[in-house]
Amino acid sequence: MKKILFVLLIPALILLLFMHPDVIASGCSHGLHLWYTAVLPSLLPFMIASGLLIRTGLFRYLNPVYAPLLKKLFRISEDGCYAVLLGFLCGFPMGAKVIADLVREKHISAEEGSYLLGFCNNVSPAFFFNYVCLLKLGYPSVPWKLVLLFYSLPVLYGLASRPFYHFPQTGRTQKQASVHRMDFPMLDACIMDGFSTITRLGGYIMLFTIFVHFLKLLPLSGLLPALISSFLEISCGIDQLSEAVAVPVWRTALVCVCAAFGGLCICAQTQSVLTGTPLSVRTWLRGRITIALVLLLLLLSFPPAVTEAAASALPGYW
Repeated sequence: MKKILFVLLIPALILLLFMHPDVIASGCSHGLHLWYTAVLPSLLPFMIASGLLIRTGLFRYLNPVYAPLLKKLFRISEDGCYAVLLGFLCGFPMGAKVIADLVREKHISAEEGSYLLGFCNNVSPAFFFNYVCLLKLGYPSVPWKLVLLFYSLPVLYGLASRPFYHFPQTGRTQKQASVHRMDFPMLDACIMDGFSTITRLGGYIMLFTIFVHFLKLLPLSGLLPALISSFLEISCGIDQLSEAVAVPVWRTALVCVCAAFGGLCICAQTQSVLTGTPLSVRTWLRGRITIALVLLLLLLSFPPAVTEAAASALPGYW
């Protein structure tokens, strides 16, 4: 059945390429602009720097700052704490790449990496503050209660899923705690790895943006195009949902759920950075779906406003 669908899908896509070159061009332009102006400058430096820190082992010098708390909270190794830090601060799919790099370099076990993958690959706070809350939802200032809820759910998911994983908290590879000297071959390898990864991410962004643009050719109306777009690509989905949904409560809920899930484009990017490791993207996808559904239920269950002042000041109920 899959082979039949594949055989039918490829000719259909090729036919669309020839019939609607303008849609392909606009989708490519939009996707490449998004990649060049937002993804490349925000992720590439972190990818190169993180690669160097992991290969040399220098990231361990950062552990005393945050590892004592995270190690006790999640019952993970000190090296795994580095993945928690970057997974919450740097955004999709940096958390998954750091976890994959730690597993490849044998700093953490595959079991610990699988556990961390379920909750340590999130949208970055900078993106959520600036693009989601201030630009698209129109909040006059950062809604800290919403932010707290948004980022506490992955933490709670990590705590709830910990009993299902069995690995030593001290890690199995502490014998590799020595620091390796950085040299130019290592630097070259980290730079090439960073550019290879960021180029693949750009390809996925461009591809899924084209899919979003093709939705304009379908006889869809109402909220459906925005919902499909949010399922495909996070930036396009948030942009369309913020314009298509008129009710503030639903607009806030659906936009935040889109940001929490990430879309199939982020799923493909995550699968890409996990290549060569025993880690499965299904672990990440299971966590994303669970977190997104719980977030939707919570946002729609709370009263329309926390206080009268908040209700009058903010476009949503947070």
